Amino acid sequence: SSRGGASWGVAPRGVGVAGRGAARGGGVMMGRKFENNKVKMAKSAAAYTKKASYIGKKILACVKEGGPHVESNRALGLLIREAQTLGVTKEVVERNIKKAADPNTAAFKELTYEAYGAGGVGFIINCLSDNNNRAAAQVNAAINKAAGCKPASSGSVLFNFERKGRLALPVEIDEAAMIDIAIEADIDDVELVEPDVERGDVESTLAVILTADSQLGAMQAALTDNGIESVGQLANIPLSLVEVSDEDKETNLAAIEKFRATGDCDSV
Repeated sequence: SSRGGASWGVAPRGVGVAGRGAARGGGVMMGRKFENNKVKMAKSAAAYTKKASYIGKKILACVKEGGPHVESNRALGLLIREAQTLGVTKEVVERNIKKAADPNTAAFKELTYEAYGAGGVGFIINCLSDNNNRAAAQVNAAINKAAGCKPASSGSVLFNFERKGRLALPVEIDEAAMIDIAIEADIDDVELVEPDVERGDVESTLAVILTADSQLGAMQAALTDNGIESVGQLANIPLSLVEVSDEDKETNLAAIEKFRATGDCDSV
């Protein structure tokens, strides 16, 4: 099809790029490359959709709480900068600000669910939703479908974790510079840690700062004031770890993907 600027299609009688490649014995490789590219494009599109949904819901909650104007709602200004860092378009941001200003739009709430995985691993599943019943149904269905998983009673997993503010930076920063920025902002709880792809960090994440959950906004604002963009979120940091087999690890990673795929899931 040539619609929308796409130029891929099937050439008649094997004529065209694919046909010429096949004549040279390269048709199979080109086909594989095309299929691999399609998979990568699909994954990139899915990742963008998830980021756009996350930013949209955060903006809805932020505007409902503090209003639609960045002059009086600094948290909204930080979210807009965060959207830019994540590559979320201006159109998505403006559409959600307008939507949140509508009094008929439901407010979003943070919801937390707990589960056990293979090998004694504990899961904390964080959702941001405008419908408690829908979120609960989605998460419970994902838990029941995930191999090796079962629901956990409220608090039975959560006590093994500490609630922290987590800031992912697209630039490197040394500990001394981080502490200086924190001291200037009267922040007394900061820690520099390595990026972690299993927590959703991307290749462009070069440093991660942990802070007290109540100081997340202040630390993000302080970084912004010093010309450093960041992506901030509340995170559950485990107080202890358990060793599992390679088989259980793969089972648990597959479960995490199931949880993340639910529409209302924010993080696992």
